[in-house]
Amino acid sequence: MEQRLEALANRDGLQDVGIVRPYPAKWDTTPCPFKFKVSTLHTFDGKGSPNQHIYYFKSQTENVVSNDAIMTCLFIGTLKGLAFEWFMKLPVDSIKTWADLEKLFLACFFQDDTEILVPILLAAKEKKGESIKIFVERFQCMTRHCPSGMTQCTLVETCHNLQTFLLAQM
Repeated sequence: MEQRLEALANRDGLQDVGIVRPYPAKWDTTPCPFKFKVSTLHTFDGKGSPNQHIYYFKSQTENVVSNDAIMTCLFIGTLKGLAFEWFMKLPVDSIKTWADLEKLFLACFFQDDTEILVPILLAAKEKKGESIKIFVERFQCMTRHCPSGMTQCTLVETCHNLQTFLLAQM
């Protein structure tokens, strides 16, 4: 633990202790424009609309900054909970531009606002590499688009039963 804290302070030794960044290391030292002041940015925790989050983020930053490194670093600061966990698991060098991060973010957190019918909800499966916790949270998000008349408790119980069934098949 002590090594990790020291590496975080040093930034050069991050890879030595197993902490990797998905963007170029030089981005950590990119200076902000003269007199640049970061405004309070909306945060995203993996729930809600990722498209809306990108829209808010760009509306608050893109007119001020068009630098990939700064946009990426500012965006990382808006991620909380599941969204930040997702970011921390991105492979090394998977982000070369702001557009790369935007595309990866939307691909992971994309949610269609159309109604989800019960058969589609019941057919939901855990994605490859997805933890059970994230699957359950994604399932709960899907239930918000399901006009089934089922209570939230019943839907969560259904998710649990489905997960138990899938685990038994493994």
